[in-house]
Amino acid sequence: MPAFRLRGAVRAPNGEIGPPLIDEIVTAADRQEAVRLANARETTPAEEQVNALWLVDEAGTLVWSLRLADREA
Repeated sequence: MPAFRLRGAVRAPNGEIGPPLIDEIVTAADRQEAVRLANARETTPAEEQVNALWLVDEAGTLVWSLRLADREA
């Protein structure tokens, strides 16, 4: 089963994304399931202090991304 990486960081008002503060392995049957699992993740705990999440595949290719401001809109 493929392993994807869910990462999260602080996105500055100018759009720049800082270094990952979240780096979790997501195991899923395929890309669609990995995106579903990433999108279902509850808002991050307060200590994580991130406002951007993204998912990459085993090759490091971006599969999905989310700005928390978009989720709240």
